[in-house]
Formats: sequence, C-alpha cells, structure tokens
Amino acid sequence: MKIIPQELEDIVGADNVTADDETCRIYSEDAANLPGIAKQIIDNQFDVVAQPVTVKSLQHLLRYAMEHDLPIVPRGNGTSGWGGAIPVKRGLCVSLTQMNQMVHLDDYACTVTVEAGITWRELLMILERMGTTLPVYPSSATAATVGGFVASGGFGIGSAKHGEIGDQVVGIEAVLANGKIVRVGDVVVGPQPDDLHDEATEGTEWLSDKVGGSIRLNEVLSGTYGTLGIITKVTLRTIPKLQLRPFACSFESIADLAKVAQIMIDSALPYHLRYLDNNHTSKLASLIGFPAEWDKFLLAGALHGTIYDNDDGIEAIEKIVSENQGTLLDEKRADFHWDERLYPLRFKRQGPSLVPAEVTTPVDNLPDLHQDTLDRLGNSKFAVEGTIGADGVASYLVWILDDERKKFRYTIGWHRSFDIASLARKHEGHPYAVALWNTRHAKVFYGEDKIAKLKQLKKDVDPRNMLNPVKVFGGRAQTAWHSQLFGFGVGFILTFGLLFFGPSFLGLTRAGDLLTSFPLQFLHVQLIWYLSILGGAVGLLAMKLMTLNQALAMGIPLLRFLDKFLNR
Repeated sequence: MKIIPQELEDIVGADNVTADDETCRIYSEDAANLPGIAKQIIDNQFDVVAQPVTVKSLQHLLRYAMEHDLPIVPRGNGTSGWGGAIPVKRGLCVSLTQMNQMVHLDDYACTVTVEAGITWRELLMILERMGTTLPVYPSSATAATVGGFVASGGFGIGSAKHGEIGDQVVGIEAVLANGKIVRVGDVVVGPQPDDLHDEATEGTEWLSDKVGGSIRLNEVLSGTYGTLGIITKVTLRTIPKLQLRPFACSFESIADLAKVAQIMIDSALPYHLRYLDNNHTSKLASLIGFPAEWDKFLLAGALHGTIYDNDDGIEAIEKIVSENQGTLLDEKRADFHWDERLYPLRFKRQGPSLVPAEVTTPVDNLPDLHQDTLDRLGNSKFAVEGTIGADGVASYLVWILDDERKKFRYTIGWHRSFDIASLARKHEGHPYAVALWNTRHAKVFYGEDKIAKLKQLKKDVDPRNMLNPVKVFGGRAQTAWHSQLFGFGVGFILTFGLLFFGPSFLGLTRAGDLLTSFPLQFLHVQLIWYLSILGGAVGLLAMKLMTLNQALAMGIPLLRFLDKFLNR
C-alpha cells in the first residue's frame, strides 16, 4: 500500500515522522555491509521512519499498520549485524530511540526500570553515579539500546559470571502485534501514576492464556527480535558497584587458552572473559605497537568484588595460567584490553570492510572449531574473538576482511559467513543469532518444541506477518526486479533448450517439427518461442514465491562454487 506520512504524523506527531530518502536509507542498514545479492532477495529500504514517544502512540501506530497491511520493523540503533532490524518488504521503521528515560530505580529490590530506547552507556553512567551497576551489558554499549539487546538476546560483558542478558531481565513491557499491551515478569514502574495498569493486566492475561505455561512469558519477547511485540520498558537486575580488577594472559595455542578458560569458569572467578585469536592479536599489535603479543592467543577479562577478593582472585589466576603454559600480562596491558571490550570493530581499520560470522560452541570445542575455520577460510584474512558465558559456552565471532568496493568479489565471498554457521553444527554449536539470515537454524537455536509454540503464537498475534516479517520464522521476502528478471531468464533459457534439443535427442522428429512451426499464419512466431516465454513466466513466478531460505539454499552453494572456480 502507499504510505501517507500525514496519517502517521497524526499518531506520533509531525516532528517524529520522515519519508526523506536519505534518512530512510540510513535507518534501513545495520552493522553489516550487505552485498548486492542480498539486496536482490529482500526489498531493503524503508518508506517511512516514525519515532513514537509514548506507549499509547506506539500502540496506535501498530494498530494502524495492521489495519493497512503495512510491514513494520522495530529498531534501536542498529548495532547488530544479523538483519534483525532491517526491512525485507519496505514498509515502516519504528525507531524506539525517543523512548529513552529511566523510569524507576529500586535500591531495595536491586532493580532498575528503563524505557527501551535508552542506550546501555547512558544507563551505566546513571547507575554508577549512584553506586550500582549492571550484571551484563553488550560490547556495543556505547550505542546499543536496552530494548534492542533484550530483543535479540545473547552474551555480553559480565556473562562469565552472570550468564546471558535474558537471565538479568526481571520484567518486560511490550505492545504485541495485535495492539495489546502486556507486562511479563515484574515490571516495576515506581510510585508515579500508572495509566496503563488495567490495560496491561488484561493484555497479559490474554497472552498467558495463549501461551498456556508452555514457555516462560519473558521468552516470548526476549530473544525473538520484535517479531511478536515491540518492547517498551525493561526491568533489569542491578548489582553493587565494586572494584573491577582487569587481567590478561597470553598463550601459544588456543587449546591451552580454552583449558584455562574452562577452569576459570568452573572456579567462578571472572566477571568477564573475552578471548582473541593469534590473527587478532597480531593485527591489533601492528595497530597499537605492542609486538610482545604478536601471534599469541589472548584471554582477557576482569574480576568484580572487594579489594581482598580480587587480590585472591588474581593470585589464583596467575597460578592457573602458569600451570598451563600461559603468561600473565602486566597491569598496563590488562587495563588496555579491558578498555578495548567496548571497541570490537577496531579490527576494521585493517579492512576497509568486514564480513562478520558469529556462532556459539562449548569452550572445550574451541580448538577444533578454530582449526576447521582455518581450513575453510583458506587464504582469507580474518580474525577471531569471543565472549565466554557462565555455562561454559563461548561465542565465536569471525571478522573476515574484505572490500565492498569490489562488488563482484565481495558478493561471491559472502558465503563464508554462512559456512562458519555450518561448521558450528559439527561442534555442538549453532549461530549466535537467528534474526534474518539464520532462520533456517531456528529449530536448533530455540529447540523444536519452543519454535513450534512461538510459531503458533505468531499466527495468533500477527496472522498476516506484518511485524518484523520473515525474521526468526522465515517466509517469503520481496525480491527485487533484477531477481525477477533473472528468474524469467533462467526459466526461458531452460525451457527453450529443453524443447529445442530434447526432441532430436529422443528421436522425436515430428515433435521437433511441430515446435518450430508457425501456429498461426498471421503470427509468424514459432510455437517453441511461445512455450519458452511460458517457461520464463514460470521462472518469474517461482522467484516471486520463493522463501528467503530457499533463495539462500540456492544462492550460497552457487557463490561457493564461483569462489572456488575463480580461485583455482
């Protein structure tokens, strides 16, 4: 449908709506640099960007979108790279960044409630001035929003001690795709008047009846990328602000690093644990001038506790490291690597472009996964880093250097990101995020039982798949005209080739003569051309009806073949 910006202005205010082409283009991107082929299987530019400032205005916006069959995608600051906040069918971007206030801090219950659009950096600054802090926050905290990280889920800084971000969520307020306001868990809004209480209670009861206790209500909204509802408020756990004591150690092999990391996790020592492979430390050393870390595997992190606890912890770490062929680095290097936790993209200086791939695997499997990565990526320039969680599962983030200005080569090399996801399956792992590009791994990521229940809930709240369409659950994207032309061409050529060569190959001479005859005297067009056009139409229809996963299933092997062929 044609979007009328003035109607959206009546809902969220004239200053909070824009249809400017440049603005829409900026909001249509996330942290990844998409190759041209990706833009052929999704229609990846928003028509309009709207920024609601209240829950009620967001509710009205969602109802308007559903009434007008308008695709709608929630967005924070777009710091992820897995397609969770980009459009696939144009439509409306709902930016939550204007809903960015701290609602309530409860020192007694050790919780804080904030609106979804506040950044983690802003929240940390507020809390730390009050003598408290957060158990877990993302490495992209300088820009990432609270709602965005909760909606996507995953590890962060502090996960070595406190687990994933979902474990720190006490309650979530959201507007479901059908316009119902819900509050799952314990959303603490404080002493101020709560105008949404009755409506939220009714909406939550409806959701509870639909879910029926089959999955935790928090899991409906945390880790599902805004496909079922748009998060508006989050209540998070807080912890006392104690001393942070950074540490860093280096190893000759990733096997020694993985062994030490597992011991540290089992001993519940670190607050945060991050690792870098030897490619990463070498590139980083060349940028900042610390040759002692060249070609070393690095394990860095921090302890969080009293001065005395941290002194004991450092002694224990030094003993563990020395017993396992490692070297404990000095405090200056430890402080440097602690500061680097918020700048994971520094490696991009070696670029100019990066192709990301991120998976998870048990710490014990890191050496084997790393060796397979080396074998698979061959001569590609890449580096690896990751975060280790309290359950002994590690994220494995591969930064592959490339140059998006070389469009053909960049497009062909895109398969490498998907190859890493396939490797993880060999080592008890799966993609770090589902979002858009990994929906074919949803059963492994969520589990077959949970994804089945989430799919049913999606049908109940969003039967026409308008809210963040195609994400998590898959579906048909909106292919660009180039792809449709390609489908027509393939269908036409295959049909023509089959009809032209097939009869003679099978010895059907009369059939061949019929195909090359003129069907009508006044239309001097042979029958074979009519049928080939029909074959092209079938190819065009197939492209229009193809799901995203089907397109990837066809495209990735083709890119892999072209890459090998051109690099022979």
